[in-house]
Amino acid sequence: LGRYKASESTNDEEILKEANDIGLDFRDDVRANTPVDTGELRRSTNFDGTKKTGTSFNIEVYNNTEYVDHLEYGHRQEVGRYVPAIGKRLKKPFVKGYYMFRNAENNIKAELDSRVEEAIRRADDRLNDWA
Repeated sequence: LGRYKASESTNDEEILKEANDIGLDFRDDVRANTPVDTGELRRSTNFDGTKKTGTSFNIEVYNNTEYVDHLEYGHRQEVGRYVPAIGKRLKKPFVKGYYMFRNAENNIKAELDSRVEEAIRRADDRLNDWA
C-alpha cells in the first residue's frame, strides 16, 4: 500500500510539473501571436498554475481585457464611420479575428499526450530508482 501511495504521489508531482510547463508554453504562444498596439493585451494574458481537482489537472490561461474577444474572434464595424484615433474612415464591415487562444490550444493539443506520457515515464524512473 505504501508503494502505491508513493506511486500515485510521484505521478501527480510529475504530471503537475509538466502541466505547469504546458500552461506556460500555452501562455507564451498566445502572447507571441497577440497583435501589439500598447502591449496591454499581451501583458494581460496570464497563467496562475495548474490545479488538481480529483483526478483532473486543470490548466487555465486567461485574459480579462475588455476587448480580447474582439481580437480573438473578430468584430463587425460600421463602414464609413470616421475614427479619430486612426484618422481614417472604416472600410470593411468585418475585421477577422487573430485566434490567438484557439491556435495556441491546437498547438498544445498536438503534443499533449506525448508530454504527459513523458511525465509518467519520469515518475516511473523515479520510483524504480527508489526500489
